[in-house]
Amino acid sequence: MPNLPTPGGDNGTWGEILNEFLEVGHSADGTNIGGFVEILKSTSYTLVASDSGKRHVATAALTITVPAVSTLGNGFEIEIINDSGGTVTIDGPGSTNVALDDGDIACILEVNGKQRVVKGPSTVIS
Repeated sequence: MPNLPTPGGDNGTWGEILNEFLEVGHSADGTNIGGFVEILKSTSYTLVASDSGKRHVATAALTITVPAVSTLGNGFEIEIINDSGGTVTIDGPGSTNVALDDGDIACILEVNGKQRVVKGPSTVIS
């Protein structure tokens, strides 16, 4: 089981132990591999069931299309972050659309046969 290096101990192996620990939640290029896997999006995209548990970061103004209810499955959850400088549109089934301004974050959930979008602005703290 990977662990953090022991202060005052692990002489000569501190870096290797730390890297092994970090590899539990990060790939070799530094992207997250646990919890929410982060994916950059620069073109419009239609959600699929395997997107559940992922974070899509929009780097361009685009449209995220949400398919019909029950297509994604009960318990589906995804996070969308608009970091595009423009507007990202979440195109729901039927005539319901949600606009995300630059800096907005949205969560799309499918629970008990209903799809929900929860959105709001974020605050950059660093």
